[in-house]
Amino acid sequence: MPADKPDDRVPGQISPADREALKRRADELGTRLETAKHRHDVPGARKGGAAAGRGMRAAAEMIGGVIVGGVLGWYLDQWLGTKPWLFILFFLLGSGAGMLNIIRSASQEKTPPAPSVKDDEDEK
Repeated sequence: MPADKPDDRVPGQISPADREALKRRADELGTRLETAKHRHDVPGARKGGAAAGRGMRAAAEMIGGVIVGGVLGWYLDQWLGTKPWLFILFFLLGSGAGMLNIIRSASQEKTPPAPSVKDDEDEK
């Protein structure tokens, strides 16, 4: 063996035995991860931050209603010379529309019923 190369491996490459061992460990890790994921699954639970998505949508509905109402009222006040009455009116209408949209989207959601919990009286 030459002194500059301690073994016959090419730099940057792994041997077939090492490659097979790495593949076996990766498969084992994947199996363990799947087992752990299924062990912690809750039936009927929502996945992937659905609550955060609903919250962001509610915030966008409210902010959008207020901004559209306020801008529309401000432009109408500028055009008709009725400062600040149309701004106030359309600001309130935009706020009401935002709240109504939030209520509509919340009423359309189908959430599963909460599991029943036994009362102290049921155990007697």
